[in-house]
This record gives sequence, C-alpha cells and structure tokens, in this order.
Amino acid sequence: MSRVLGLGGQVFAVLGRLPGADVEAAPRHWALGMWGRLFAVLMVLGPLPGAAAEEAPRRWALIVGENQGLASEERLRFAETDAQRMREVLQEVGTVSPERTMTLLGADATKLREALARFRARLAVEASPRDWLLLYVSSHAGDGSLHLRGTELPMRELVDFLKGAPVGVGLLILDSCRSGVATRLKGLKPVATPITMEASDLEGRVVISASGADEYAQESDALQGSFFTHHLAVGLRGAADASRDGRVTLEEAYRYAYARTLESTLVSPGGMQRPTFRMDLSGRGELILSEPQRARGRLTLDVKAPGRWLVMASESGALVAELEKGEGPTTLAVAPGAYRLLLRAEGGYLERSVKVPLDGAVSVGGEPLEQAARMRLARKGGAGSELLVAVGPSLTSGIVAGLSSLAGLDVRLVREGRLFTGVDTSGLGLAVRRGTGSRVSFQQTELELRLGAGPHWRLGAWTFSGALEAGALAVFQSRIPDEDARFGLEPLGLVTGGVRLDVRSRLSMLLSASAGGVMAKRDSGTALVPRASASLMVGYAL
Repeated sequence: MSRVLGLGGQVFAVLGRLPGADVEAAPRHWALGMWGRLFAVLMVLGPLPGAAAEEAPRRWALIVGENQGLASEERLRFAETDAQRMREVLQEVGTVSPERTMTLLGADATKLREALARFRARLAVEASPRDWLLLYVSSHAGDGSLHLRGTELPMRELVDFLKGAPVGVGLLILDSCRSGVATRLKGLKPVATPITMEASDLEGRVVISASGADEYAQESDALQGSFFTHHLAVGLRGAADASRDGRVTLEEAYRYAYARTLESTLVSPGGMQRPTFRMDLSGRGELILSEPQRARGRLTLDVKAPGRWLVMASESGALVAELEKGEGPTTLAVAPGAYRLLLRAEGGYLERSVKVPLDGAVSVGGEPLEQAARMRLARKGGAGSELLVAVGPSLTSGIVAGLSSLAGLDVRLVREGRLFTGVDTSGLGLAVRRGTGSRVSFQQTELELRLGAGPHWRLGAWTFSGALEAGALAVFQSRIPDEDARFGLEPLGLVTGGVRLDVRSRLSMLLSASAGGVMAKRDSGTALVPRASASLMVGYAL
C-alpha cells in the first residue's frame, strides 16, 4: 500500500505545479483533490499487475454434413443443408466467429479424422479452459458409426475428441440418419444393444442426439431439412427464449427442440421421434447457447395469443422458420431483408410482408393478427375444420372407342380436418362432362360422383394433398344412328393428387389430377378401362 501512496504523492506534486493549479487550496479540499487525481492517474495507467479482467470465454465450432452414406443407403437430401443452417445460426446468434469455425461438407471417414486432428492441434495452441466447443454432425449412421461416403467412423471417436479438447465445456449434437421414401428417415439405426453415452462418461460435456437409440430421426421435404435441426435452429434464433431475456440457454433450446420434434413426428410414417440428452455440467449454472438480442436483424411477433407462424424469405421463398409461438411476443434473430409472415387463421393464412432493416428490429402485430391467433387457439386440438367449395373446368379420358376425351365442369366440396391418424382431408366431387364421337356420330354425357379421403401437407400458402377416391359414373349416349339412347352406371376407383395455393384469406386456386379405372360394360362383358382426368378450379373457404 505504501508504494501506491508514494506514487500518488509524487504524481500529485507534479500535478500541483501545473499552470493554473492552486497549491495553496483550502485544507478541506486537499484530501478530495488528491484522491480524485490519484483515480485519474490510475485510470490512465490501467489496472495494476494481477488485477486485469479475465479474458471472455471464446466459442469454437466444428460443423460436419454429409448426404452420402454407404452404398446400400439412399442419398440424403438435407444433411449438408442442415450443417450450413447450424453454421449460420451459430455465427449470427451463437457468438461463434467465422475464424473459430471449421465446416466440413462432403467428406469420408479419413477426411473427418484429418479435420479432427487439425482442429485438435489448433485448440491445443489457442484454446483455454474457459472456452467452449460445439461439434455438430448430420449424416447417415448405424451400429454406432457414422456412414460417410462409403466409409464408417465410430461415434466413440467423436466422444473421445470432445473429452480430450482443452476447453471447459464441450457440446456434441448428432443428427444422424438413414433415409426413407416420402418422408426421409434420419436417425440411429436400431441395434440389439442400444448405444448410450452416460453422464459419468463425459465429464464437463454434453451429448444431444436427434432420436433415441431405437428410433428414427426424420427429414422433411416441407422444412427442407431434418425436423430436429430445424426446430433447434429456430429455437436458438429466439423461439426457445421462454424467459424473454434475449438469451437462449441449453435447457431452453433442448426443451423447445424436443417438444416440437415430438409434435412434428407424432403421426409421421417414420414413427415418433424423441431426442435424447446426456450431460455433466454440475456447478456451472446456465449455459448460454445463443443471444438473439445481439443479432443484426430482429423480428418480433407482437401477438399475445399463441399461434403457429411461418416466416418465409420474400425473394427466394425459402422457409426461414416454422414455429409454434407461445403466450406473449416472440423475437427471432433473422438476417436483414424482406419476409412474408403467415399465421393460420379461420379462412386460411393471414399474411403480412415486412422488411427487417440492417442493424435494426421490426415488430409485427395488430388486431387482425391477434384475432387470427385467438381463433386458431380456440380451434386447437382438432375441434374445428375448414370447408372449401371449388369449381372449374375439367378434362377426362373417354371410356368408349371414338371418344378420346370429354370436357366439362368439376365441382368439389373439401373438408380439411382430421378424421383419424394419417387422414386429414376428405371430399365430395361432382363432375358433368360431354363429348361427341368421331368415328360414329353420337353424343355422350357423363355424370361422375366420387368420395375420397387422404393426407395433406402445408408449406406456407401451398397445400399438397393425396386421396383415394371411389364412386359411380353415369353414362348417357344419345343421337346414335339407327339405335335408341343408351344408359349405363359403372363403378370407378381413382388415386388423386392436388395442389392448392391460397391467394387471399378465403380465395385459393386448385389443380387436381386423377388416375384409375372404370368397370365399363362391353358387348362381351365387363372390362376395366383406364381413366385419367385433370381439373383447374377456384376455391372459396366457407
């Protein structure tokens, strides 16, 4: 202490002799002046040795994505896209700088081992025990190994890399997969002995996998990525911020991704998917994974009532976020630019266009959005349904010689509401068509009635549907030379696919195509005649 006071006294004496300084000031101001000057000098000189503030922890990330697995496995579509999405999120809101991020897209086991070795060498030189590391992998997997371009890498090597890294906290996220047909399956291949990574085996480390050891993880064409990675990324952008403090903790991110993944796969062909979580972080408190409040662009959904929202980039049409917003406003970190916001309402989607400024924020709300959210909340749980009436021209193939096609009018009544698992669209169709024979002059009028049901999938303003339909076809033939009019009633069966585009709140356009057969009567008996038709209609939601 005497050394510090001595320094202060000398400096004070020098300051006292500066021009304009009053050395003979009143005694009662002497002590205050001395400590004020001493404080100013210490601020200029900086902190004393040993009093320097500790360097803030740095964050490191190794991101791996590979679409191609073993030769017997179907190529994935979105594993590399998921890896790029996670890199963007970590750099935008996870405070991971590009300089401390290594990305590996399209690599076999040898290249991944080389990348791990390079990253390990760099961490040994630059990392500190206060830093933390995130390792994200999206690829095929099975029997405890990653499947990378025809090669295998045991997951244990990733765990060993994480354990040996000279950082305080290590986080491993595995979104590994094998594929299906319509909904591609992503997940750990079921094995006789489940692969487990217990907390006691990972001191100071966290492991999150997209599914359980005996479950599949799944990709979604609608989300253009895996369910788990999509929901985790959206959660890190702010949807998981339950405390509304502008930061997303590890617990908040996992809870959000788990709940949303479970909901998304509840009735999927791949079965229910439950992400798993193992950790040993005792005594460390909350681990902050992202800070959306620090993002360059921020979008606030300022609607109190819960609701399901779609956030789409206006220019590319890409789905940025599909989220289930809870009570109160929710802020998402997004890149500056133009966006379309869609909220499911009574008559379809209620849409708003917004522009997020550079280094700024925008808030979207208002009475129409609030009412739409409350209407959706009142209907949540499947109690409500939507009824759509559509009408438009149609063209169908003929079932008799000399009449290749018939044109007419198609009227549809479509109900969107779950009947049972996997069937959430049903409809009644009535079509009237007429045509004239080319070889023999006659006129044919058809009246077609059919019932159908099947699933549907939504992507923003678009709805894709499929259905199995059955019904009856009434055929009237008249103006036949030297013959009386004829009448026939034949059964028919069809497979139908449709695309619907919501134009306004209640108005939409529908394109429908069907293929199947009609059991038509012939002189020699009954025969199955192929049948195809297409319709372009305008729909109105009742």
